[in-house]
Amino acid sequence: MPEHFSASLLIAMIGGIVDLDSTATWQFMISQPIVAAPLTGLFLGNLYGEASAGLQLGLMVGVILQLLWIEQLPLGMNVPPDAALASVLSVALGFIAGHSYETYSEREICYTVALLLSVALGLLGRSMDMFVRRLNTSIDGWVTQKVEENQLWAIAFGHTLGGFFTFTKAFIFCFLIVWLGVEPLKYFTQTISFKHSSGFIVVQGLLPAIGFSVLASMCLKNRDEIRYFIGAVLIFTFLPAKIWLGVIAAMVVIYKNSWGMAKK
Repeated sequence: MPEHFSASLLIAMIGGIVDLDSTATWQFMISQPIVAAPLTGLFLGNLYGEASAGLQLGLMVGVILQLLWIEQLPLGMNVPPDAALASVLSVALGFIAGHSYETYSEREICYTVALLLSVALGLLGRSMDMFVRRLNTSIDGWVTQKVEENQLWAIAFGHTLGGFFTFTKAFIFCFLIVWLGVEPLKYFTQTISFKHSSGFIVVQGLLPAIGFSVLASMCLKNRDEIRYFIGAVLIFTFLPAKIWLGVIAAMVVIYKNSWGMAKK
């Protein structure tokens, strides 16, 4: 119990700092899942004496969620799912719940279920983020009024108050999710029979493919690009490695020759 409480406080602190980076303060990009998830896994792994396992889980979760939400940016009035908190909580729930199991399949069930829950957690985080933005709008109106009255101290106070609301929201949210969510996840894992556990491992393996499909849909805008992409995938999938390496080498040689002739 003391270790679980310490882990909940640690994740709450990480969630608060990461959420500040999303839009409220410094924006060093640590709020991106590809950064936030491995950092969470590393700190949490050190707490439990399994730093390498935590980092490995964090990298897996970070890559998948980064690909899934790569198009979701907080631009203008758009409030995307809170990918920062979702990645932190996915790693935390999966690692803490899986830490109590010895077998590979049970740990993987915890990791996969926590990863699937991250989508719902990201949407819930977006709802709370919208509430904090409404609070910040009220603070902005109050600061504007004070500045018009030549009370310039209100600017710094307003910025500090907005950051405080953002940090507090993330801190409480992460603490409650980790403190109350680990035991239900462990109970769910215990109810899964061994013959069904392999399905969760398969789902975990398919999630990166979904992420790459999102990335491809963002990059490929017209039919010609889609055709070239599908053709390249088929070639590199079905041809032996030596053949497509030779094709690449031949293309490089042709490109260099054409470039040399163009210079002449």
